[in-house]
Amino acid sequence: MNILVIYAHPYDGSFCKGILDTVVPAMEARGANVKVKDLVKMNFDATMRPEDLKATVTKTYTAEVQQEQKDVLWADAIVTICPIWFGSVPGFLKAYFDKVFITGFGYDYTGGLLQNKRVFSLFTFGSKDPYLTLANQYKGIEYLWDNIFSMVGFKDIAVKYFQGVPRATDQERAQYLVEAIEFVDQIYDKKLGEIGQIGAGELLVKLVIEGKLVMPTVQIEE
Repeated sequence: MNILVIYAHPYDGSFCKGILDTVVPAMEARGANVKVKDLVKMNFDATMRPEDLKATVTKTYTAEVQQEQKDVLWADAIVTICPIWFGSVPGFLKAYFDKVFITGFGYDYTGGLLQNKRVFSLFTFGSKDPYLTLANQYKGIEYLWDNIFSMVGFKDIAVKYFQGVPRATDQERAQYLVEAIEFVDQIYDKKLGEIGQIGAGELLVKLVIEGKLVMPTVQIEE
């Protein structure tokens, strides 16, 4: 089992780092080959450059993007770990998928090109319910994840939330870490397709294949 972990937090003392340091050994203990992408320490370029956009036509990717695409193809599953800021994932994590899953690699007019892969995402919140529900933060994240991962053909999209992390007690945090391990254990304990999609992404791809819907494409003017 090959697992690619994409970690997006700038502070090594964060609870997200605690999750990372907990789930990676747990997955390795179950026999996984794990690669960790710490986007901050990698200094991943979060800006969409002209050459990145042109690659939708030329298929000539930067060396940085090529390496990430190679690792995505290597992985059976992706695990993401990040905080939620202003109701969404950090911009540099979204930028990673914008650049790596770009048209021509992640999807084209026929549908998703990264079939039978899975994503398991762990998110931390500073706030708690009822605010998170009233502010539609769960829905916003799930719609975003469905649009990204269903678009490129992922079979399973699973999410796990941890509320009120800054004010959580040591006991609560310890329980959160137990739950984090149980969550990633699904990569082994659940068969491909058992978790399924969050929303309508799979249906949209089906409509494309049937010729009832046209996938979006990037327009490049020479």
